[in-house]
Amino acid sequence: MDKFGYTTPDLKKKAGNKYAAVIILANRAKQLRENPADTDEENRRLKPTFVALKEFMQDKLKFPEFDIDKINVDD
Repeated sequence: MDKFGYTTPDLKKKAGNKYAAVIILANRAKQLRENPADTDEENRRLKPTFVALKEFMQDKLKFPEFDIDKINVDD
């Protein structure tokens, strides 16, 4: 199994914070698990979480910007 060399700061640079990155990766992994045809043949043998992280770090995923100030506001 390949070992990936991505760290938490790498995720923060891409998504703004590690929590947003986790949400993005979890959603993509769920999509891959439900519909494996969404990825190429080479990635089908890998776990969906690994494929999601790989796609995320290669800028293959489109995701909305998270406005942390709006998320953290108490109602």
